[in-house]
Amino acid sequence: MMLGNKVTVFSGTGYIGREVVNALSKAGYETTVCVRRPERYRDFALFANTRLASLTSYDETSQLEAALKDADIVINLTADRLNGTEMVALDDLVEVNQKIKQACEHAGVQRVLSLSQVGATASQEADEYLYRLGEADALMHGIARADVTIFKAGLIIGEHDDTTQRYVKQLNRFDLLMLAHGDTVVQPIWVRDLAQAMVQSIKQADTFGKKIEVVGEERLTLKELGELVVELMQKDAVVFPMCSLNAKFMAALGVLTPVRSISKSQIMMLKQDLIADTDFATQFGFAPSSLEWVVSNYAAPHHIRERYNFYRKEAKRSADELV
Repeated sequence: MMLGNKVTVFSGTGYIGREVVNALSKAGYETTVCVRRPERYRDFALFANTRLASLTSYDETSQLEAALKDADIVINLTADRLNGTEMVALDDLVEVNQKIKQACEHAGVQRVLSLSQVGATASQEADEYLYRLGEADALMHGIARADVTIFKAGLIIGEHDDTTQRYVKQLNRFDLLMLAHGDTVVQPIWVRDLAQAMVQSIKQADTFGKKIEVVGEERLTLKELGELVVELMQKDAVVFPMCSLNAKFMAALGVLTPVRSISKSQIMMLKQDLIADTDFATQFGFAPSSLEWVVSNYAAPHHIRERYNFYRKEAKRSADELV
């Protein structure tokens, strides 16, 4: 397949999208990011070969067609729950993906990459979130005349995430870390590693037509993840898992609650284990960043980060890995 260089990204302004667009820019792709209000995202001009396209609604067929004109590749990140005002509501997710599917088929897009989550399936009717993700996955996977890859990610972490960063904020307020779903087992993956894996998979034929589970190498419970954050912050704090009812109540209070470590999206997304028997390095040809290194970037005190930098320099690690 002779694949061109033009990419259109849907829901590309969120936590995950910014890293994907950055990776596309570094790889030399010509990228169009669809947004409702382009004036809010002028900073995307800092990414080379990147432009914004107005998409006020997925019902605007003419805008969808314009965004996909001459596009060879589509990256669909509508599953991202950290996309602010650009986020696609869960109730609209399936309908929006249906419209993206139709637009891709009409435009003759050759390559499609779509974000999902471990455990998403249209047979999971007991869990509305995973069920709707599974329905959206089925739609995208069925795009006619396109090579499609579904990336079913585990717990995505990094600065500004909705889990470990919340733990940090809570511990900066009190030496008590309250968290939801403490027994849930996860294999965290750094958002930048996920973005790199997606972008380098664009032209990898062995990923075509696949649904790939993307997780990190280290497996632990959310309670253990909270304890790691406590350790890295050098706090003498108690990690206190909350029952589902109390967690929902705290999340519902929003900014009024003293608990900054629990959110509605956590409660929705982390009810089930996010683990897989896949090996990231084998799948993508590079080792994922260690959990401790990723979290230390924004959780560890400054003098600890400096010590990590010393060890990395001694080991002749990449300058990009310096904190």
